[in-house]
Amino acid sequence: MVIKLSEQEYIVNKVLNNNVILAFDKIKKDEVVLVEKGIGFGKKKGQVIDLSKTGIKKIFLSFDESAKREYYELVNKLDGEVIGVSEEIIAIAEEKFGSLNAHIHIALTDHISFCIERLKSGFEIGNPFIYEIKALYADEFRIGEKAAALIKDRLGVEIPESEIGFIALHIHAARQNKKVGETIKDTKLLMDLVNIIEKELSVNIHDTGLTYSRLINHLRASISRMEERKYIKNPLLDTIKEQFKESYKIASKLGEYIEKTKKIYVSDDELGYLALHIERIKEVKKCVTESNQA
Repeated sequence: MVIKLSEQEYIVNKVLNNNVILAFDKIKKDEVVLVEKGIGFGKKKGQVIDLSKTGIKKIFLSFDESAKREYYELVNKLDGEVIGVSEEIIAIAEEKFGSLNAHIHIALTDHISFCIERLKSGFEIGNPFIYEIKALYADEFRIGEKAAALIKDRLGVEIPESEIGFIALHIHAARQNKKVGETIKDTKLLMDLVNIIEKELSVNIHDTGLTYSRLINHLRASISRMEERKYIKNPLLDTIKEQFKESYKIASKLGEYIEKTKKIYVSDDELGYLALHIERIKEVKKCVTESNQA
């Protein structure tokens, strides 16, 4: 959380890197994370910092009391440079999105540390959701790319696109106040729905660019409406059922899968809109086939 500065003094607890300090707020009697370019340069533990004289622009409160012990276990266990980079990444994300769920200070830091250990050992984990992440969480993915550049610059480790995707998932989860596991489940559901359509139409939707992006974003919005029980009307439903029978049949299969997985009601009106997207994919496939045959 970003707060406005007043004239306050802080005691340095630990310098994580040149840009990040763990400190103690003398007035509020609480630990905070100070993030600003050069704030940690030459600082020592126990030194008093007068923020009115440093020009620092932001103070990031670490988190609530319940998570504090877990965070400081990480501080004592992990390389300070890794924690510092993680806090810089979180600061960039909060500049873009506003306050994130405080648990990201723990979850993202722990993930980045483990990621670096794995990569140094030559072990890379694939990301089966990379297409979905890039389409669904484009802004978070861009922050992930900035994170990759920071990690390479600060720690000398180059992380692959798969790991950028995982960082994006952590950021999105923190935006939605969800656990990363929940975000992964939601993303997997979308991937499964795309796979059903691909199997039914014998097409690789990932190769259709804008069509794929539209589909995946519609699926996400549709599922969100269903979860919130916001039912919409489809004035073209009868026409869709009559003219696009095959697409509506596939949409019905998607509806059954969503109901089984999420335990939520899927209306005929939603199925009609899904059928329109499926019909569009069929048309794209037809155009590509005709173009290749020409």
